[in-house]
Amino acid sequence: MALPSDATAQFSGRRYINLESYKKDGRPRLTPVQSIEENGVVYFRTDPRTWKVKRIKRNSHVRIVPSDRNGKPTGKWVDGEAHILGGMEYSRVEALFKREYGAVGNSLVGIVGRLRGERLTTIIKVSPEPRAQPG
Repeated sequence: MALPSDATAQFSGRRYINLESYKKDGRPRLTPVQSIEENGVVYFRTDPRTWKVKRIKRNSHVRIVPSDRNGKPTGKWVDGEAHILGGMEYSRVEALFKREYGAVGNSLVGIVGRLRGERLTTIIKVSPEPRAQPG
């Protein structure tokens, strides 16, 4: 589901989001990640063996907020669903990251994964309802 234009605007042109995913017991875990927004969908990359990927596989509900590189929120929290990409959609989004972050930025996350033959992009599809900041 694409975000409405007012919610999309806060992610457009932002390099980082703070991702809230949930542990087995339901407690939230916050992680700042590099991101790209395109047509109301926010994308981020990570190693497929990270805890955030394990949490997302267990529970695809997430919340995101634009942030600085340290995870300090700079906008409003938005609920969403996270889905791990594959196939042509993966290739298309990987090209977006290469254009946005260049070869050096792309290699920071991707080089180790490519050496292992793994795909590293996770897609965040965000629902249109901004929520209050946690805690």
